[in-house]
Amino acid sequence: MSQDQTASKDVRKVFKEAGFEVTDVQGGHEAFVVKKNNCAQLVERNAKGEWNAAGPPTFSVRGLDCELEDRGYQKFWFHNGRRFPARVNDLRTLHRFVEEVRSLLGLKSLYHESLGTTSARTVYDRLDGRPGDS
Repeated sequence: MSQDQTASKDVRKVFKEAGFEVTDVQGGHEAFVVKKNNCAQLVERNAKGEWNAAGPPTFSVRGLDCELEDRGYQKFWFHNGRRFPARVNDLRTLHRFVEEVRSLLGLKSLYHESLGTTSARTVYDRLDGRPGDS
């Protein structure tokens, strides 16, 4: 077994020991999805061989994997044009999940991320029609 395969198995094992469900992604051993408490995150190896969280995390609402959307006045769960209001407990769950994933991967916690949950999409309706907008 090569060093790379051992390292990838160890990362999966770390997540499993922390109570995450680990699912392999089709197309190779360089990516997998971790799930816990209705949250999911794609984890993949970058060009340097380090494991990183790839893309925004998702939260399961009514069986749909939704991204967090900030509309300026409220946060929503968004999936293929459908929106569901985000509740404060859901946001706390997502924030704890993201912090735990970052910690297990050994990633730095950035200031703005540690303040609260960051959104995958930002849609401010008050910005429409400003000069320079198409």
